[in-house]
Amino acid sequence: MNPQQGSSPPSGPRRPAGGPGRALGGLRHLRERGTHALRAHRSVVGNAVRVTTASCLAFYLCRYAFDLTPMSVYATFTAVSLGALARIPGSGRQRAATTLTAIPAGLALITLGTLLAVQTWSAVVGMLVIGFLVAYAGTTGPRIAGAAPGMQLLYILPCFPPYAPQDLLQRLTGFLLGAVLLALAQRFLMPEPRTPPFRLLLADAVDAAAALADHHGGPLPGQALARAHRAGEALRPSCVPPADLPASPTLAHKAMAHAAEAVRTLLARLETLHTVSGPHCAYHPETIALLSRIAAAARDTAAALRRGTRLRPGEGPSAAALQEELTPVRAHRAVATLDRLDADDRLVYLRRRSQVVQAADCAVVLVLATRLLLGDRTVDRSPAGHSFTYARVHVSRLWWQRLTIHLTPRSVIFQNACRFALGLAAARAIAGVLDLQHGFWVLLATLTLTRTTTLETWSAVRQALLGTLVGAVLAAGLLAAVHDRDTVYAVLLPVVMLLAFTAGPLRGLAWAQGGFTLVVATLFAQVTPSTWQLAPVRLVDVLVGSVIGLACGLVAWPRGAGREVRRSMAALCSAIADAIGQTTTEVVERAGNTDIFAVNRALTLARESLAQYQCEPREDPAGQPDWPAVLVAGADARRGGRVLPGRPGRIVPQEIGAWLHHAADHTAADYRALADRLRADRDAPHHGPQPLDIRGLLALAPPVPHHGPERERRAVSAALLLDSVIWLDALGADLRHIHREM
Repeated sequence: MNPQQGSSPPSGPRRPAGGPGRALGGLRHLRERGTHALRAHRSVVGNAVRVTTASCLAFYLCRYAFDLTPMSVYATFTAVSLGALARIPGSGRQRAATTLTAIPAGLALITLGTLLAVQTWSAVVGMLVIGFLVAYAGTTGPRIAGAAPGMQLLYILPCFPPYAPQDLLQRLTGFLLGAVLLALAQRFLMPEPRTPPFRLLLADAVDAAAALADHHGGPLPGQALARAHRAGEALRPSCVPPADLPASPTLAHKAMAHAAEAVRTLLARLETLHTVSGPHCAYHPETIALLSRIAAAARDTAAALRRGTRLRPGEGPSAAALQEELTPVRAHRAVATLDRLDADDRLVYLRRRSQVVQAADCAVVLVLATRLLLGDRTVDRSPAGHSFTYARVHVSRLWWQRLTIHLTPRSVIFQNACRFALGLAAARAIAGVLDLQHGFWVLLATLTLTRTTTLETWSAVRQALLGTLVGAVLAAGLLAAVHDRDTVYAVLLPVVMLLAFTAGPLRGLAWAQGGFTLVVATLFAQVTPSTWQLAPVRLVDVLVGSVIGLACGLVAWPRGAGREVRRSMAALCSAIADAIGQTTTEVVERAGNTDIFAVNRALTLARESLAQYQCEPREDPAGQPDWPAVLVAGADARRGGRVLPGRPGRIVPQEIGAWLHHAADHTAADYRALADRLRADRDAPHHGPQPLDIRGLLALAPPVPHHGPERERRAVSAALLLDSVIWLDALGADLRHIHREM
């Protein structure tokens, strides 16, 4: 559709068709399209220039200046593997840092590959183990995940005959040279632009929350609401550059992710407070006081985030004043709300009155998470510190938890690591048994063509074989025409590399494979005497690697995340049900312990399976449940498990605790029923979840006295009760939304 359709006709006289105005307009249109295309493709072209420059410079130095052939091959392939095959995210500085950080692992992989190449069986076992470990290491963050394919190649390259441990020093030196040159190119040659750090995005969102909290009734703050919406969206993982995501298992990244969750929830609660209350509603004085405290705490937090310096004792934002204001408001509102529950069977009044209290809770968590991010590990001593049990956990345990969280066949990351490891080991075994002339290419084809579904792998194989066939024909012609004139190959190498590394990402897999075939022919013709027969060898090796990739795709989880997303979401629903029971027990009986790690693990596995599922092509993507709504329910369950057990007070009398247990059991049973339905993978008859039985609660809850020694204790108990009711009500609303979408 023309983007101008539906717009008003232009004013002014029309120019004659075919006149100079139309010609100039056409030129302007072409110029605008060219400018837009240039900006869109700048990253691809820049990366091609960087990889070509680093790899060619490394090759020419080692091959022609030093006359060290093994060193030249490893220097070149290091730049190609970490620059073109890998997908390291981030700015030029971030990419260079990741490349340099990968040097110790690269040295170890090349050494192991060289030593294990002594026998086929040892190379195959090494490929199986190392292939899995390198692929699985991507669980620790986007940068390592992006570098993993290139790191695989660093082990693949030396694990083939000839067994030449005497060349190990040259190989390692070549790798170091290639990595350093690539890092320099990433940093200084057409570097990727810097993006705002996540900490500053967080500060912008906190500032937006402060501006929204400054609104104390009256007309809706349209600009503040729009700003808050933009700031909240900017913190979504899909909107943040992968290199800037707080996704690693470090304490700082965990605190940053915790702060991001808190500020997004704070923005949502403030937005709901202002929009539900109406455009001309006058706020209660205690609401205004609480909003003022929220705004002050948010501004201090934003200022600390922008400074980014480590906090000294007594410095930085504090949640003490906000907590002092929040405690009596929470108790007072709980008492006032209980008095009106008999006319509020749908909890409309309760939800509206609770918004500002929930917003204050989120602001407190935000302040503490920011303090932890900036070095204060004593935040768990705060009255709201129950959410920060990880604050004093040793960093090694945090890394261990992250590495083991996906160590299950139900994890798509584990499945992918197994699929790649099996494929690479099978390719190495076949290349060794058949004594293929260039077995390295077989493994390279298996590595680059294996996908998470058989359908996607078959599509990739078809494109790759077509591109390799065309590239092989062109390479055979080139080798036959040029023969052994190295000068011609040396002149052609940067041109062929630049075209291949540009056309591949822009035009698709067929162009990538065809271009890389030309690159290989031009490169190896300068290393060893080569004839036109090198081209068909390359085609046969790619065909063998493609068949192996297809076979592994058929054997190992051929449907990718299609079935796993249902299993992981069902497991998440079961974890939510368990968390509901455990949290309620801890709130009512002050006993037991909510297993937050179980909910975290289920939530992480579900998110990963959904992310992969959304990236896989589907023949019939319709008819799926609202999977993000299930993730929201998991986040709500985790939030209650973090916050409610740390609330002061005790639920009395015993009958009210029994009612809360009963209500929680019903909600948990509904989530278990949903889990069973998802596991069954069919539209079974079901009954929608029922709302909370508020009438039953009112029949048991005695009125809170307005005076006397028992008032304060009973008011705190009422606040704990209503916080738990709000939590269960939110989980029930999540469940009803999921059922509606199904």
